[in-house]
Amino acid sequence: MYVRASESERQKCQRCPLSLINAINLMPQESHITRLIIKHLQETITADETLDLQQWIAEDEQNRRQFEALTTNETLRNELLAYSESEQRIKAQVYAQLPEVQNVLNAPPKRIWMRYASVAAAILVLVVTSIWYWLPKEAAKTTTTTEQTPVAANIPAGGNKATLTLADGTVIDLDKAANGEIAKQGKSSVTKREDGQLEYQSVPKAFGSNRESSITYNVLSTPRGGQYQLLLPDGSKVWLNAASSIKYPTAFSGSERRVEVTGETYFEITKNPGKPFKVNILPSAEGGGRGGEILVTGTSFNVNAYGDEQPIVATLLEGKITISEIAIMGTQSGGSAVNNHKPQTTNHKQLLPGEEAQIKDKAGIVIRKNVDTESAVAWMKGFFDFHNAGIKTVMKQVSRWYNVDVQYTGAVPAQTFEGSLDRNIPLNELLASLQQMGTTKFQIEGRTIKVK
Repeated sequence: MYVRASESERQKCQRCPLSLINAINLMPQESHITRLIIKHLQETITADETLDLQQWIAEDEQNRRQFEALTTNETLRNELLAYSESEQRIKAQVYAQLPEVQNVLNAPPKRIWMRYASVAAAILVLVVTSIWYWLPKEAAKTTTTTEQTPVAANIPAGGNKATLTLADGTVIDLDKAANGEIAKQGKSSVTKREDGQLEYQSVPKAFGSNRESSITYNVLSTPRGGQYQLLLPDGSKVWLNAASSIKYPTAFSGSERRVEVTGETYFEITKNPGKPFKVNILPSAEGGGRGGEILVTGTSFNVNAYGDEQPIVATLLEGKITISEIAIMGTQSGGSAVNNHKPQTTNHKQLLPGEEAQIKDKAGIVIRKNVDTESAVAWMKGFFDFHNAGIKTVMKQVSRWYNVDVQYTGAVPAQTFEGSLDRNIPLNELLASLQQMGTTKFQIEGRTIKVK
């Protein structure tokens, strides 16, 4: 586990043995990665930067060890002990150095401690960064990580995996497809980019051609253990988590832009007041039941609509959206067109930044205010973020990302989990970290996690 410090806290930290700039300058060849790690801890890292960091971690075992040295909970705990004798002393130091931390008193109590610990996290990053530079490289290769109870052999974390279904039913495995243009669909050229992104670009109409192409639809789907990015024809960006899908037209014609999603997706929508963006939310891969429709005016938001998790949740980070309930009668595989789904009720709610809408089967739409939006999008920044999460909630996320099954060998443990874990580490290391949080034990047999 690890805690991240904000930029303002790092700038105000007076007890750091090295300044941030000096620490970065110590490593001229690694300065880019150093900045990415620090931004990762600050929760300010972008999706593209996250991909760069993930690629660097995967390149070499030493890189992974160095990343873990900066982000593991054990290291942070030792640093906290070195700089304080009690929680009260931590509070006194933070208040003395960061007057603006008074504002966090309005935050939920369980998040306040994270802010206290962030000062020590800033110190930790800078100290370990300097050690990283001065440590002989050969010695670093033989350094072992903090000893943990072994769970099983390694199962790697998920990565950029997806399939693209074209309008004629052709399925392209994007893992195996070469980078570059992979298809032409209607008015758009489809290109696979090197950074795990699929891009649609409008194709100029041929000279002398007045023929209008019919609207065609594509489906981008991620398996368990997969994630992918999509750049729509209008420039809007979509991130897909594991076991998710999006159905969309290859060109946005008419008076609106409409797509259809399952699983978990994050959107950054290009503004176009004359052509509103609408998202139909299916409650599961099977489709039937209560879903939702989101009317977007140019904004950033996350949608969690996994079939095994209720309710459907939409979290707004920026802009404004209006969410409505809809009755879903068809499925994607059954040939339902995106624009066949229309709101079946007058029940609709408007969301402002920092709010969350939950669509429940019986309670309708429930709005929660002042939610932790960063927790909602933690998955696209490369980590799990648990807050009073039960074991089943935790294991559902782990199961999807590592493509494993879960079996409870006895009564379901009542333990809850709090904190953040890196999504890039092997499964056995993740489970070893979870074991350290309480009494729940894990064992891996093949691709099944047995929870004891």
